[in-house]
Formats: sequence, structure tokens, C-alpha cells
Amino acid sequence: MNLIEAHGGVLKNLYLDDDAIAAAKSEAQDCPSWDLTERQMCDIEMLLDGSFSPLEGFVGKADYDSILETMRLADGTLWPMPITLDVSEKFAADIKPGQTITLRDPEGVVIALMDVSDNWQPDLKEEAEKVFGSSDEKHPAVHYLLNLGGKAYLGGKLRGVQK
Repeated sequence: MNLIEAHGGVLKNLYLDDDAIAAAKSEAQDCPSWDLTERQMCDIEMLLDGSFSPLEGFVGKADYDSILETMRLADGTLWPMPITLDVSEKFAADIKPGQTITLRDPEGVVIALMDVSDNWQPDLKEEAEKVFGSSDEKHPAVHYLLNLGGKAYLGGKLRGVQK
């Protein structure tokens, strides 16, 4: 079995085709907007271009919980680290599942639309322990997780607009 077969058999290209981009940009103007951090820009690029196949967006709560417990997505696919969209609690408070949000780069360019499926507040210390094997803030990823990242997570499918 090769890597592609192990991860669903299909590379997921989440970019919209040229005909759908104009409509998505128009839709984006009416949606709540989140400006992606530098780290989130890296994650979204890997999601949109299929590098994180079979993911079709930032993981939802069921996949997140499964990854922490079993290092697998809820469907059983091996996946050792949750790919999450961390946002501020203030932003998350106004976002409901079923809603679409606009994800922008730091200059305000629309990168993607996300159809939100989940909105939750994770136990970040538990995540640090289960993903990194430590909650010691001397570990750079643990420090980022506990002190710099957003305290709420949004999950949902992405529709890529701009590379």
C-alpha cells in the first residue's frame, strides 16, 4: 500500500475552478472575516493544495478528539496531529455551525471560504500532552499552543480562492 492509498486514495485539490472564483469572492464580502496568522497561512496552503489529503479543511471536533485519542481521524485514517483553525474567543462567539467565514491573508486578500461545521474550546493542556507528549512551555510548540494561539477552534470544509 502506498501513501496515497493509505490516505483515501485521492489527493484533495480544494481550489475552486475559475468559473466559481468570482462568485466566491462576492460571497466572501458578506461573511465574517478572519485574518490568518503566518502559521495558519502555512496550514491553509497545505490543505488547499492537497498536501494534507484526505483533509478537506480544518478538522472538526470528532476528528480532533479521535486524533488526540488514537492518532487517527474519526474514519480510522492515520493522522497524528490535528490541523486546527485557532481563533479568538471573541471571534468564535459569533460563529455558528452552518455559517460561512472568509479567511484572508494579512493583507486582506481572500484566500478561502470555510463552511463551518464545528466551533469549540479545546483543552489545550490535554492537547499539548497528547500531541507533543508534554505540557512544558519550554517546548516551542507547546509554548505557542498555550500562549500565542487562539483559545477557540473552528472546523469546516474549505473552498480555495487564491493561492
